[in-house]
Amino acid sequence: MNHSTCDVCGRELLTPREVRYEVRIEIKAAYDPLALSDEDLQKDYRAEIAKVLRQLEGLSAEEAQDEVYRVFDFDLCLPCQRRYIRKLSSKDSLSW
Repeated sequence: MNHSTCDVCGRELLTPREVRYEVRIEIKAAYDPLALSDEDLQKDYRAEIAKVLRQLEGLSAEEAQDEVYRVFDFDLCLPCQRRYIRKLSSKDSLSW
């Protein structure tokens, strides 16, 4: 995202008549509200933390970060913005 060219097609965006569109995609881990029980208060949280740390072993810092939060920012020209909206609006937009 450099604000001067479209991140999809490379078209110049800083011409006087052009509109630049910004797209932000935010992906974050969703957690349910915390409800503590008496049993939860009795847990050994040092062991729980050690367990999480073992699960993180072998992951790079970026891989660990991707497990929790990631943001993508893009600049689009008008034609690419329209294609992006059409794609998101289609029923197949999230099909892999």
